[in-house]
Amino acid sequence: MIKDIELNMLPMGYVENTGRAGDKMIVSLSGFFSSEDGDDLITRLEGYPQAIISLIPAEIPILPQMVNSLLALIRRDKTATVYLNEVRPIMHTRIKGGCEKGDPISADQILDIGKITFEGVKIPRDVGIVYVFSAGWRRGFFYDFVPLREDVVQLREYDVEELIGSLYSYLFFQKRFNISEAMWDTFYQQRWFPFAYLNESILKRMILHAKNNWNIDKLLPRIVDNVKQLLNENNPINKSSSYFAEHTDLFDRAIERYLADDHVSCASILYPRIEGLMRTFHRAKKYSSIPSTKNLTKVVVEYYQDQRTSHSLLLPSRFNNYLDKVYFAQFDPGTEPDIGRPSVAHGEARADDFNLKSSTIGFLIIFQLTLFFSDGTKSGTNGTKEGKR
Repeated sequence: MIKDIELNMLPMGYVENTGRAGDKMIVSLSGFFSSEDGDDLITRLEGYPQAIISLIPAEIPILPQMVNSLLALIRRDKTATVYLNEVRPIMHTRIKGGCEKGDPISADQILDIGKITFEGVKIPRDVGIVYVFSAGWRRGFFYDFVPLREDVVQLREYDVEELIGSLYSYLFFQKRFNISEAMWDTFYQQRWFPFAYLNESILKRMILHAKNNWNIDKLLPRIVDNVKQLLNENNPINKSSSYFAEHTDLFDRAIERYLADDHVSCASILYPRIEGLMRTFHRAKKYSSIPSTKNLTKVVVEYYQDQRTSHSLLLPSRFNNYLDKVYFAQFDPGTEPDIGRPSVAHGEARADDFNLKSSTIGFLIIFQLTLFFSDGTKSGTNGTKEGKR
C-alpha cells in the first residue's frame, strides 16, 4: 500500500528525559531502536509510526501486527508518502563463492552487508524518515527528522542507504556486535577471532565460548572442517589477483601440506607469507610509509574503509587489534612465546605450536585479508550479490 497523507504538524523528535513543565528537555532528532531495547522500542513505535498509520485511509483499522515494514518520507510542507508493507529493500552483500540469479542465500554465505537500496524509491536528502522494518525475528525502527527543523533547511549529509545497510547488518548478526571487552580479551588470549569466512553456526558457538570463558579450541574440529571445505570448494585465495601472484606457489604448497596433516610445514610457510602478502598490498597501493607492522595493518584495514558500513561483518578495528596483538605479537627472548610472525621469524615459537590450530588460523587470517584487499563491488570469489527481501 502506497499512500500520500498530510500531517497535522511536523515531527521534531523524541524526548529523552523526564521532567516537569518548564524543565529543560533533551530531544533526539534522529535515532535507532531495535528489539533488544525492549519497551523503549515499543514506546517509540507507539509514537510517530502509530500516528502515521492512523492517518492512512483504510476500510479497516491497520493494527500493529499487520505492519511488516513502514517507510514514510516526510516533507517540510507536512505531506508524506507512506509505503506500508510495500517497499522492497535490496541488500548489497558480499558472499562466499559464486552464484546464479535466483539462487537462495543463507547466513553462512554472507561475508559482509553493504548498502540497502529500495526498489523504485529514492530518498531525497531534504525529507524526514520513519522506517520500521524486520530482520529475521528482530524489529528495527530508524528515524531522522533533522531535515525538518523549522529554523533552517539542513540537508542530510550522510548516505542513508549505507546507514540502513549498517542497521540490517547489526540486526541480522547482532551477536558479533555485542562482544564485550572481556570476551574480546578471551578471543585474543586464545588466538581466535570471529573470522568472516566461518559459518554462522560456528561463529555463534565461538562467541558463546568467549562469553563463558570456555576453551574455544574445543570447536577446532568443526572449524577445520569449515576451512577444508573452503579450500576444496570455494577457495578464497584468488590466484588471479596481482596480490597473490608472487605467493601462489607457496600457498599451493601450504594447502597441500595442510590437507596432508603436515602442520609443521604448513605453519612454517604461512606465518611469514601472511606478512609478505600484506607487504605486496602496501607496495601495490604505492604507499611511501615504512612497511612496519603498524603501517601494514593500518593500510590493509583502512584502504577501503569508505566502502564499508559502520557495522561491517569484517569487524575492521577489532581485526586490526587482532593482527597487532596475536599475529604480530611481540615477545621477550627466551620466553617460549605463542606462534606469530615475530616468534616464527626469530626461531623462538614453541615447536608444539606448529600444529593444526596454528595452520588453521593462518588460513583464516589470509581469508580475512582477501576481503580487505577489495572494495567488494566486483563479481567473483569475493563478489557481491543483490537480493530482494
